Amino acid sequence: MPIKKITKIALFASILSVLSFISIPIGTVPITLQTFGVFLAGLLLGAKEGAVACLVYILLGAVGLPVFAGGRGGLEVLIGPTGGYLISFPIAAFILGKGVNFKNRILDLLIVILCVFFIYAIGVPYLKYVTGMDFDKALKIGMIPFIIPDIIKTVAAYFISVEVNKRINIRL
Repeated sequence: MPIKKITKIALFASILSVLSFISIPIGTVPITLQTFGVFLAGLLLGAKEGAVACLVYILLGAVGLPVFAGGRGGLEVLIGPTGGYLISFPIAAFILGKGVNFKNRILDLLIVILCVFFIYAIGVPYLKYVTGMDFDKALKIGMIPFIIPDIIKTVAAYFISVEVNKRINIRL
């Protein structure tokens, strides 16, 4: 892999790590800027590199570095209540990198918003399974409070990506 790609992947893994520290605990699942970073990675790096950046981030956390929300790290976070959300990140970045082409804004925004719900589709059932709570409670704890903030973050990531791509073609 060329050094330029490795550098961009490392940069976005670092960005994800920093954005994870911005965390507001509201219960089992905190509000963070992780999804903002995931969406930037997928939109700016493309499918493969965006997914790899998210995987690197997850691996850094899995080995114990304090890169997850609230400065946490370790496998216990991945097998804990929020692990499903983390596991969904590389797939969401890949989908964004493949699906968004910056030519049809309406279709692009639809893909971006659907990716928010893809993260919930993995995270909420995982939260339910790990905690043993019923599905309605998992929805109330792991999705409902986050829908509007997550859509705002991901739409912002899209428009930032549009501007960055106008100025520099980061996907080179």
